[in-house]
Amino acid sequence: MAQLGCYVPARRCHMTTFDRIFTRIGANDNIMAGQSTFMVELSETSKIMREATPRSLVILDELGRGTSTYDGFAIAYSVLHHLATKVRCLALFSTHYASLSTEFEANPLFALMHMGFFHDEEKREVTFLYKLTKGSCPKSYGMNVASLAGVPQEIVDRAEIVAGNFEKSHHNRTVVVNKR
Repeated sequence: MAQLGCYVPARRCHMTTFDRIFTRIGANDNIMAGQSTFMVELSETSKIMREATPRSLVILDELGRGTSTYDGFAIAYSVLHHLATKVRCLALFSTHYASLSTEFEANPLFALMHMGFFHDEEKREVTFLYKLTKGSCPKSYGMNVASLAGVPQEIVDRAEIVAGNFEKSHHNRTVVVNKR
């Protein structure tokens, strides 16, 4: 039997043995085969849904980002719901869909976590701490990341206005999900 290991920067680590580890991380396409980034993402997710067992570890990053907000949310919700209620495996599922966190916050099968940060309102700066923290993230800091990446401030300022207007126009809408 082959063994797989890696360094764990901790004093102790107790892990369950998994039959398989599935990951769906990153964005790439296969244009030569006629597959968009979204098609590749869903093909990989489809394989995971068919092959994962209760003894599997599934890691999914930003599922649904390659399509409209509503379709992406619906796909992410449905995959997460299926993993929790049908497959019942251990899963790490990262998302920017804040409403997805709200949908599952009362479910005892879920533990909401986010990467910690320090936000200086006065300077309009955010420092990402890269520390896993309990609870869902209170807001997105995409504009801060845009600034850190060197996007011209004029564009970031305009994007903040557009994001605020979009958030206001969609704030009163709720997502009704059949919890079967």
